Amino acid sequence: MLAGVSSACQDVRLEPKNIDNDIVVKTTPVTDLPFEGIGPQWGGYDNIERWTGNATFTEADWATLRERVSFLKPGLVRIMASQGWNYLTDGAYHPEKSAGVLFRILDFCQDQGIQVMYGEWGERALEDGSVDTDWLNRSTDFLKYLLDVKGYTCLKYYNMCNEPAGDWSSIGGNYDLWQQTYDQIFSLLEQKGLSGRITVIAPDVAIWNDTSLSDWITRPAAHFGDRIGAYDIHSYPTDDQVKGGSYRSVIEAYRGVTPAGKPMIMGELGFKYNPNSALGAENLARIAEDPYAGDDSNMMVYDAFYGVDVADAVIQNMLAGYNGVILWNMDDAMYEDQRDELKRWGFWNILGEERFGGAADEAIRPWFYPMSLLCRYFPAGSNLLQVSIPEKKGLQAIAAEQSGAYTIAIANSHAAAYTLQLKADEQMTLSNAKVYRFTAGQGAAFEGPVDAKGFAVPESVETIQLGSGQSRTITLPGHTFVLITTLP
Repeated sequence: MLAGVSSACQDVRLEPKNIDNDIVVKTTPVTDLPFEGIGPQWGGYDNIERWTGNATFTEADWATLRERVSFLKPGLVRIMASQGWNYLTDGAYHPEKSAGVLFRILDFCQDQGIQVMYGEWGERALEDGSVDTDWLNRSTDFLKYLLDVKGYTCLKYYNMCNEPAGDWSSIGGNYDLWQQTYDQIFSLLEQKGLSGRITVIAPDVAIWNDTSLSDWITRPAAHFGDRIGAYDIHSYPTDDQVKGGSYRSVIEAYRGVTPAGKPMIMGELGFKYNPNSALGAENLARIAEDPYAGDDSNMMVYDAFYGVDVADAVIQNMLAGYNGVILWNMDDAMYEDQRDELKRWGFWNILGEERFGGAADEAIRPWFYPMSLLCRYFPAGSNLLQVSIPEKKGLQAIAAEQSGAYTIAIANSHAAAYTLQLKADEQMTLSNAKVYRFTAGQGAAFEGPVDAKGFAVPESVETIQLGSGQSRTITLPGHTFVLITTLP
């Protein structure tokens, strides 16, 4: 049986029900640990040379990526590598193979102060079922190269195998093989002087809408102890799970069995639509019509309502005590599903003009709007605060404080409109607060001011007094995301 959610991750739903139309920001922290940020999966682009004839992007595309990610301002991103793509050529170790893309991305992260969860997709076990120690040696050599030769202090976390509990992974669901792999990794990190220089994060398992993989947290915790410095899981909930409440309960349970004092990261968060629903059927139809979309795609990334749905799920992760969230993902062009078919999950497709249907697909998609605000204004080092909300379908809210500045995010993923009163349990003055609003319309249409580059701008700047009987009316049409912040 799973342990209850720890006191460091209190469930606000255990408090008396909020029967008013009040959203009350509290001074009670969600967790005792600081937040580490929100950001997307980045990197990959392993097929760029085959697709474009060049080992790297054009300088114009690099400039576009830098500009967009600078506005996104993620606190944490996840970047995965593999020996065949990044440091092995014809059986020979060749780390400069990564110069075209990976090093330039890491250079940018280093310059911008973006922390990186770095790891490898994994390699198959040898025929006798043992760990491929040659691969592990090369992998840790490459990690040492990144730290010592390239000097990437932005590398915060290190993970050795993607989604090991799945039968699709290199581990194939074999826990004992995974543990042997990590035993070898810790030994190699010690031998190569890397222990303590980067935090090992695990287990990186992809969960379903249940707690059946909780032993992938409890068993490593018992075996490795403090050698594992942080924990992470992946989740791809459906809309009915997120909006029906089961998703929050499941991720809280995984947070509850994580050792006290250890950060817990949602290492991949994707949002799906039940295949038996109208939106699920629409997704399949769009995939079939798109010559560049692989089966592993969510075509709703082109629709504005998707941004509010994902915001709902992100806020639930923060309320459940997760210390960071990685969004799946930044760019369609990063990974292929089948040969020359993309995993369409991104904010854009940076190779639209060069290879995939035209320059229009390189444009920023609507869900970037709310995600950019969550990434920018819930930065690393902030303290998440609980928020009491009335029981209304699709309504979620979270707040944070950093150095006396506050951010409040509210999502209404339901079709109904709500009029609410924003309050606080203590006196709170939000001076020169920026108020952002994003309301989804039909298809890609949305209401929400943007600048010439398509980046979000506030609809108003105002001073808001909360607490001591003072409040601010918040009108939330259906499928709306609102963010208020005093951060610069």
